[in-house]
Amino acid sequence: GASAAPPAAPPMHTELKKALQQEVLAAKSRWGGAIKLSKAPAGTPTAPLPIGVERTIARPASAEAFDVDDLRVRLLIDGPSASAECVRVEVSGDALPAQLQAAAAARVAELWGGILTKYSLAAPAAGGPFAIERVLAWCETKYTELLNLLPELVEGYDGVNEVGVTIRRYCLVDRAEGGEGGGEGRGGEG
Repeated sequence: GASAAPPAAPPMHTELKKALQQEVLAAKSRWGGAIKLSKAPAGTPTAPLPIGVERTIARPASAEAFDVDDLRVRLLIDGPSASAECVRVEVSGDALPAQLQAAAAARVAELWGGILTKYSLAAPAAGGPFAIERVLAWCETKYTELLNLLPELVEGYDGVNEVGVTIRRYCLVDRAEGGEGGGEGRGGEG
């Protein structure tokens, strides 16, 4: 039989909406201007979803050797519940190749989904059902790990620090262009 038009997504539960606002405020009070909020424009059928909370994470001391000044991690809530199916992650950064942005986003989404699966509104994670502050804090502690997800994109070189000492530094290279082949075409001389 012909099915009717799909119903609009159910609205977010009031309690959950309150909890989300609390989490956003907590993130803003902790990181101030590094937090940017976005939501769907009024008039969008799903408004205010998707709601996005983006944190620009400045390079921590642990990642000093990387030529990546900051990472932008955006947590997006697409659906009315605090569940892995209703959230997604975007990672961006001026020095990040597209493949790494995708890999880092997948890694953060895996962590976030795992936290959300373990807790429910009845027994929320510390800090709230969406665990926003927790996930964004984790991204900072794992800054170097996220940059190293695709080791083939990490290139080391010798740099010089402020006091003139030669140190090992790392930059990220985009290998998508198929430029200097990754080891293929070695043989064939003669």
